Order: sequence, then structure tokens, then C-alpha cells
Amino acid sequence: MSESQSILTDRFGRRITYVRMSVTDRCDFRCVYCMDEKMTFVPREQLLTLEEMARLGRAFVQLGVNKIRLTGGEPLTRRNVIQLFDDLGHLDGLKDFTLTTNGSQLPKYAQQLKDAGVTRINISLDTLDAQRFSDLTRIGKIEQTLN
Repeated sequence: MSESQSILTDRFGRRITYVRMSVTDRCDFRCVYCMDEKMTFVPREQLLTLEEMARLGRAFVQLGVNKIRLTGGEPLTRRNVIQLFDDLGHLDGLKDFTLTTNGSQLPKYAQQLKDAGVTRINISLDTLDAQRFSDLTRIGKIEQTLN
């Protein structure tokens, strides 16, 4: 289905071809702008399963969505998340499959993400100053992102 054939439209009549799916609210950093110190995570049993997310992604593509971005929290902290990337990454009609990440888990997953069909990776990097990075993330080290 081409972009002009998308079935989904917003309230202004614009065709919807892009979907952002949050895989988890959990993260291996605790950035001050993202997580309040008293934040509690959504109970795991209330999250969609990876199979449900894959089914949802397939449905969106069948309805004309051609761009999917997986975000979080930190998506790569979700157990077995590579299966979701594998399920979505080679769907017919999906032109752009993007991951938004803090980069901390990329050394571990980069090849698997490429093999799964990820076309772009957006790395959140707020500063190159190590102390400022530590202050912003509360527990992160800049080397985790730069590796």
C-alpha cells in the first residue's frame, strides 16, 4: 500500500503513515527530564506482550503505515525484544524501521538489529561532558553511550 493509499487519517484528514510504539517504560538510565525520582514503573502484566506489539505493528502496516519507530524507556532493556524487531523488520510495505535508544545496549545488539531490518537508529545524547552526562542520567556513564 502506498503512502497515498493509507487508510488511517488524523482528525485533519491527513494520512497517517508513521507510528511510534513504546516498548517499555523501563530504562538503564534515570534521566532527570524523563524519570521523576519517585517514578514507579507500569506493572509488567499491564504491558502489551511482544507478540501483541508485533500483531499491532503488522496491522498498522496493513493499514498503510510505512514507518515504525520503537522507543521506550530504553527499548533494548526489555527481555527478548529482539524478537519484536525480527517480527516487524521485514514486513512488506515497511520502508523505515527506526530505534530510539540511549545507546548503552548497542554494542550487545547492533548486529542483531541490523539483521532484523532496522534502517535507522536515533541515539539520545544530551552532552559530551562526562560530568554533565552523569548529572543528567543520574546513574549513566558517557562511555556506555559512546561505545
